[in-house]
Amino acid sequence: MKILQLTYKPKENFIYRSNGVVKIFILLNLFMQSFIFNHPFYLGIIFFNILILVRFSNCWKEILIYFRFMLIISLFTFFINIILYPEGTTIIFQISNDLQLIGGFKITFETLISSLIIILRLTLIFLIFGTFNLIINPDELIQVLVKLKIPHSIVFIITLSLNFFPLILKDLEKIREIQQCKGLELEKGNFFTKFKNNVKLILPLLTNSLERSIQNAEALEARAFDIKGKREFYRTIRIRFSDYFIIIFMIFYLIFQIYLAFQGFGEYIIYPTLPKIFLASLEYYVLFFSLFSNFLIIGLLYLGDKIKK
Repeated sequence: MKILQLTYKPKENFIYRSNGVVKIFILLNLFMQSFIFNHPFYLGIIFFNILILVRFSNCWKEILIYFRFMLIISLFTFFINIILYPEGTTIIFQISNDLQLIGGFKITFETLISSLIIILRLTLIFLIFGTFNLIINPDELIQVLVKLKIPHSIVFIITLSLNFFPLILKDLEKIREIQQCKGLELEKGNFFTKFKNNVKLILPLLTNSLERSIQNAEALEARAFDIKGKREFYRTIRIRFSDYFIIIFMIFYLIFQIYLAFQGFGEYIIYPTLPKIFLASLEYYVLFFSLFSNFLIIGLLYLGDKIKK
């Protein structure tokens, strides 16, 4: 498998050249929406808006890596939710309660739909997390958090944790290539053979992670990270008028979304009986406005980049 860049890398793209504060507000808005609403149509529109942002950012290949790991987590979550939460009235499969060893067990249509909604929401979070890593410069993120009066130690922990997952993936791929060069077969044999061989990658991966933590600690100490005093940035964030407009728009738009959620928009009550999935006519206008707003914001980013040039 080809190693792809899973952390920020500048590209000749108007999304990448846009202000980091604006991009943080856009992704934060999408993140909040994925928790506010649980109706499949609403989550589907959020999913489409993220894909549109990824498309204009030209980072399809990188974001597909997150899809691969999301597939494994989704399957695990799907089966766990079916086993541990067998609620609902529309029974698809059932085992009698008379069995002494395993007791009663049933699979309901409501549980299946609930599991799919959970998976869709997890996918949205993974996509937002991946897009955040790919299009936002860590230096800009640090400046934003510092201006919010967050302590530098906490800012460092946040930025380090955001880069942890992509670095682990890159280390894992390098270790796989090294082990394959030594003759270790990772793709041949049955499932248990593959599992046994891939387990051998854990120890060098753990060792490499510990070595990186020591290197980070030494680098922080060499740069006098704990010294108190005013800190300066080599480059400061400059917010233009169009950026202010987008930020204000996103704040009011998020408030509007929260208001709609309190009014019952985007709510999908699954239990005890699954209702019809179709929405009221007014809610389709809300979905259209959400889609239109996403294209409007991307258009403003494009125009702001052209004006800047």
